[in-house]
Amino acid sequence: MTSLSEPVWLSKNVVKLFPLKIDITAYKFIFGDSKLWQAYGNSVLYAALSTIVSVAVCSMYAYPLTIPEIRGKKFWNTLILIPMFFSGGMIPLYIQVANLGLLNTAWALVLPGAVSTYYIILFRTQFKSIPMELRESARIDGASEFRIFWNLVLPLSKVIFMIIALYCIVGSWNSFTPPLLYLNDDTKMPLSIYLRNLVVTNTTDTAELSLSAGNTYYQQIAAQGGGIGMRIAIKMGTIVVSVIPIMMIYPFIQKHFVKGILLGSVKG
Repeated sequence: MTSLSEPVWLSKNVVKLFPLKIDITAYKFIFGDSKLWQAYGNSVLYAALSTIVSVAVCSMYAYPLTIPEIRGKKFWNTLILIPMFFSGGMIPLYIQVANLGLLNTAWALVLPGAVSTYYIILFRTQFKSIPMELRESARIDGASEFRIFWNLVLPLSKVIFMIIALYCIVGSWNSFTPPLLYLNDDTKMPLSIYLRNLVVTNTTDTAELSLSAGNTYYQQIAAQGGGIGMRIAIKMGTIVVSVIPIMMIYPFIQKHFVKGILLGSVKG
């Protein structure tokens, strides 16, 4: 409601549940900012890469842990638990990313968090719930382990794949510290950093556009005491725009998410 309120009323701290007068000028400034769309594209790219890589790596790590014939499963199960309690720290991780030449690349945001103990445990639990008789019948028919995983296990585990994909998308979309550490190029900054610059430092094109001397509408608003209100409306409008993709994705995954909560809760 703040983003749709008239700037003059915002400057006077007159904000109600419904705007006294709807004003969409803030959104005109927001959608006219090229840096916003650039940050949007970067966030979509990082979220897509993070989701694909993390889901692929974690699921393929978890599947062999459910095969009885494979030895050393206890070691590998223990190995994935270590990062849950101990981490190398921020500085060693930064040095490693720098030594690999990943700074200022999308992979600096994707690879360090590609393996998640939590996701592996979820995948392993789901894969164990699939009857072994199905896998054994596939092996008798000559199917390889990869084909069993791709054609049998994966279709029967769509719920957990959708849930973890949602976790990855939301986590990457809201990621703030990694891009702040690993990215120095403004053209590669995601939406989270764009929002930080807008809300905290006012260093974006939108803020500059709204305060430009050549903007007649802003001059009129400022003359009425609404300059501060325009800043507030632009900030709030940008935040609204940033959460729209997640709001659009969640309804399509919600039914799978509800199923996943009950997954494995009833046995027998």
